[in-house]
Amino acid sequence: MPQDLFNIAPVFYGMSMISKDSWLDYGYALLIIAGSDGEVSDPELEWLTINLSKALDVDEKIVAQWEEYDFEQEELYDVFARIDSRTVASFNKLLLYDAIRMSYADEEYAGDEREKVSEAASILKLSKETTLAIEALVEHERATDKLRSVIL
Repeated sequence: MPQDLFNIAPVFYGMSMISKDSWLDYGYALLIIAGSDGEVSDPELEWLTINLSKALDVDEKIVAQWEEYDFEQEELYDVFARIDSRTVASFNKLLLYDAIRMSYADEEYAGDEREKVSEAASILKLSKETTLAIEALVEHERATDKLRSVIL
């Protein structure tokens, strides 16, 4: 396997490999969106650097770069321009899905985060209906998780 490709969760994400640079930028985009309310909270950063990175077996060097990234230094458009979304099935929808999940990590999907998700959807050429459906999916999953914890 070439050095710049990493295995990631093919069952959940529908892909098995992504370039190091694309994976790095994927995380940067998530940080920009989650930080659009002025900060990336500890729970949001932990969602990215612990929960997501462990679930997808992200290389520790990439995680370290995510932790050091200044989310206010770049625009979403510039980050997206570096990612070849053709190499990742449903990339646009997956990124929005993860951005919303990460934004909810601190129990609040703030108005600024919603606006940044909408901006990301526009850049990625996703319809408002698709964005609303992804938001509803995340909210449904969160409700299911709460129900599970109450019952079990």
